[in-house]
Amino acid sequence: MADKNDPMPPAPPAGGDGTRKTLEPIFGSHCATLTYGLKAYARGSYHIRLDAYLDDPVKKTWTVQKTTTVTEPAGGGLLFGNSRERTRTQVQKIKTRAHFNDALDELIRFEKNCQSRPEDYIPQKPDAEAMGFVHYRAFAEREGYVFDAKGQPHARPHRSVLPASENGFVQTDIDRADSNLKRPENEFDNNGPASKAPQTHFLFDQFTRAAHVHSMDDKLAELRVLDILDRFAQQVHRAHDSMQTYCEKYHELGQGGLIDDALDALRLAGAAVRQLKAYGVETEKFESFVLQCKITCYVLHAEGLYDLMNRGEGDFAQNETLFRQRVDKAVETYRRIDDSDSGLRTLQEMIVQTPRPAVPDTITAFLREYDDQRAAWRKAYDAGRKDGPKNN
Repeated sequence: MADKNDPMPPAPPAGGDGTRKTLEPIFGSHCATLTYGLKAYARGSYHIRLDAYLDDPVKKTWTVQKTTTVTEPAGGGLLFGNSRERTRTQVQKIKTRAHFNDALDELIRFEKNCQSRPEDYIPQKPDAEAMGFVHYRAFAEREGYVFDAKGQPHARPHRSVLPASENGFVQTDIDRADSNLKRPENEFDNNGPASKAPQTHFLFDQFTRAAHVHSMDDKLAELRVLDILDRFAQQVHRAHDSMQTYCEKYHELGQGGLIDDALDALRLAGAAVRQLKAYGVETEKFESFVLQCKITCYVLHAEGLYDLMNRGEGDFAQNETLFRQRVDKAVETYRRIDDSDSGLRTLQEMIVQTPRPAVPDTITAFLREYDDQRAAWRKAYDAGRKDGPKNN
């Protein structure tokens, strides 16, 4: 039964987004609308918003859900001398396993409907600017989308090119999209280096947690977790550097040891993840990240060997044997994430279609984001200390 307070009428039948270009997000996995309050709700407050989040990092599908929060007096209410309030939150899934374009459409439609009914719905704080990249518009612009004069999103065909739109574009919208754009130029065709890793971004909620715990035991445990996270990031950095050096020198022959070095670093990163799990950290996304980095190692080595064979350099038979071994390892590891025939076929086709190996930009961005969040936590930690010397 439809909620009479819901600003969204039933969505039209989904037709898929095959008619529009999609840029799969590589810099985030969650975005949301503004929160709106229902003006006519007299018993308390009635707030509603939509969120979209990545529900399958391999198939790159999204879930859209509606969150409704109602706060009203408990018991007899204010008239009977009871000033306590009771808050109830209800979450309803609107779409699951949706393409990013379809999820984005749901959020846009919700917000437009609320904006078109100012007599019913009041936008709450924070506003879109304060939400930053959590708001769907900035989130999409960071990923390579630009919004036309009617607020419809379009995936850019190139970093410096606007897509075709009969609605046209407002210059301020173009300027804001240019400012928010982070996607590397070689990602605009969804076939750049980052596509080698299905998803290498996740939230570093340990930093948020560490900034808010209070007891001594909790503080010590969180500092230990952050120390383990640092060692995890160091090993990922070591793996990244070995892969990068291989991509630069693979044509010199005999560089396969660099891939082995990267895999050894990832083995140690996996050990750090197991330590995190012992401290009660949810490690599923960390484990998936390490697996994807291993897949990247195998894929890069296979791509380098394939290019050498294609150019007739080195011992062909030896390169072919090692090439097949690396492809088999890539497929074997990929099955632990996605065992669908289409996923495995895409992985194999990608290896022989890529002209030369290149480290995914998402792994580089992961390391940069880690450093940024670590620095932000340190700044907040130092600012929160009232007395005593700062630790080095």
